[in-house]
Amino acid sequence: MSLSEAQRNKIASYVRSYIIRTAERHGHQNATFRANARWMHTLNVRHNLMAILKGEKTPPDVRDVCEVAAFFHDVDHYTVQLEYHAERGAETASRFLTKEGYAPEFVQRVAYIIREHNRDLEDDTPVEQQVQQIISLLNLEARMVMDADTLDKIGASNILQSVASMASSSNRPVAEAARELTSGWPLQRARLWKEMLTTATGQKMGAQRFAFYERFLKQIADEMVMDDPFPEIAQTQEMSALTSS
Repeated sequence: MSLSEAQRNKIASYVRSYIIRTAERHGHQNATFRANARWMHTLNVRHNLMAILKGEKTPPDVRDVCEVAAFFHDVDHYTVQLEYHAERGAETASRFLTKEGYAPEFVQRVAYIIREHNRDLEDDTPVEQQVQQIISLLNLEARMVMDADTLDKIGASNILQSVASMASSSNRPVAEAARELTSGWPLQRARLWKEMLTTATGQKMGAQRFAFYERFLKQIADEMVMDDPFPEIAQTQEMSALTSS
């Protein structure tokens, strides 16, 4: 089959409304904000996937299966605990696609990708060994969607999401946000995600994004003063303001 624009639009509309509806129904704090962020993540994953599909020179049937899986991969992010969202998402996608008349084999391939897209790494096993296990266990379709998902955690999107999350949780000073971004752990986490990529195109994209991430964080450190070297002055001024009021 070849996915039509009408089918693509119907899937997108269903997934977006489902994410927003379930986030609100399950009482998540800032449900609308979080659901819209999850939908934008979904669009980013689809965008990343298109580049991977092109780089891996995949045939049309593979592109259709992977694109549909990308739309549905986080559809149940808010309905169950995070470790179960992939399994539940595969069920939701299967119900929708079957009802819409998609071929059973197509539905099965989509469900497989969604079920397998989310894997936790084990602390006691080297990352390289775990990545090799993923390559040996999963087919290319699943690994391309997994890479597309992972890539959204590296580079510009990750930086913007981090800043938006910090801004929504409290009125943090810019220097405090900069200090957290450059603290070391965000870059370590991004490096781990880069190492988890398994397709040739995904690895190339990951390397480019990680290099940008490194440059951007270094630029923050070079440009910004993140700790006040004269804290006693600020404290004195605050006390003066209090006593004079």
